[in-house]
Amino acid sequence: MLYIVITVLVLCLLLFTYMLFLAFQTNVKEHSLCVKEIPKGEQFHIFFISDIHRRKIKDELIHSIIGKVDVVVIGGDLTEKGVPLNRTEFNLKQLKKLGPVFYVYGNNDREVGESNLLSLFESLDIHILNNSSVVLSNLNPSLRLVGINDGFVGKVNIAEAFEDVKEEDILIFVTHAPAFFHAAQKISNPRLMLAGHLHGGQIRIGPLGIYEKGSFRLKENKAELISNGFGTTGVPLRLGAKPECHIITLKGCK
Repeated sequence: MLYIVITVLVLCLLLFTYMLFLAFQTNVKEHSLCVKEIPKGEQFHIFFISDIHRRKIKDELIHSIIGKVDVVVIGGDLTEKGVPLNRTEFNLKQLKKLGPVFYVYGNNDREVGESNLLSLFESLDIHILNNSSVVLSNLNPSLRLVGINDGFVGKVNIAEAFEDVKEEDILIFVTHAPAFFHAAQKISNPRLMLAGHLHGGQIRIGPLGIYEKGSFRLKENKAELISNGFGTTGVPLRLGAKPECHIITLKGCK
């Protein structure tokens, strides 16, 4: 009996250690989307990261992708209650090494004080997409990023977010929660939609999890990316839903 108890405890400890190890992995997933409106041979690269929470972005990640992307998009939950502001500042400075940084609020971000975040964003020239849009590239002014406020704490206004959109724009829509994908599609035609929030369920037993596992789904000439996220919330453990960040390449083609 004692042997069985010890064996179970050892197995539980090993599982806990493995889940802790998985939670702090760095996995960069690469995706591509063919966009006929972009001249053939041209490419535009987006680095997408969401749900950083308490994690620290290491130099190894930045050095592995520096020079490979044109812009950075943060899909919310950059931070949460209890995270020192200097860690958030460090992470933003790391991401700025890759290119211009664009950000939408997540449901946990305002826990550290919105005024603190706004001061930080202003000092680092972080572009906040709060029911608004912005042209992503001077070389291709039809590339437009549209972002909305967090729907859990802030006020979402889809119509306001898309009001500057032109018919010829190649639209990239970013929201913290993928539940807003449908609302965006009802009033516009995003070519690429980005979200996080669900953490892929964070802990999964085989195919079973609280939420659906993250995915990149191509639908004709469109794509939807729901990320497992980079960090964790609650317990720093993962199983069956590895942490991830993404490089999405928009390719010109016919």
